[in-house]
Amino acid sequence: MTSQDIKTFSFLSYIGPFFLLGLFSDSRRNPRLRFHINQGMILAIAEATALAIHYFIDMLLGSIPFVSLIPSVLLIFITLCSIALSLYGIFNVACDRLRPLPVIGSLSLLK
Repeated sequence: MTSQDIKTFSFLSYIGPFFLLGLFSDSRRNPRLRFHINQGMILAIAEATALAIHYFIDMLLGSIPFVSLIPSVLLIFITLCSIALSLYGIFNVACDRLRPLPVIGSLSLLK
């Protein structure tokens, strides 16, 4: 696997479920790629969890006038955080840094 392939898979790790491409590649041999795949996997799980919580809150509060704005604001917040964390990870790949994502990056799913 070339260094360009590693960088490409690392970039893709921060875009939703595309971390699976790097996971199913020959990632065991490269610790840098495994780091970025791990970060992307944690980000995808955090996004899915936040959206599930949003959906639950929307079901509870969606029919109450004026209070129904809370799920909309929550969805905007989730979206902005997801974009910011993805861009942070992509920036780290571009700069060849191994910095964990803020707040959620200290978790480790891959050994």
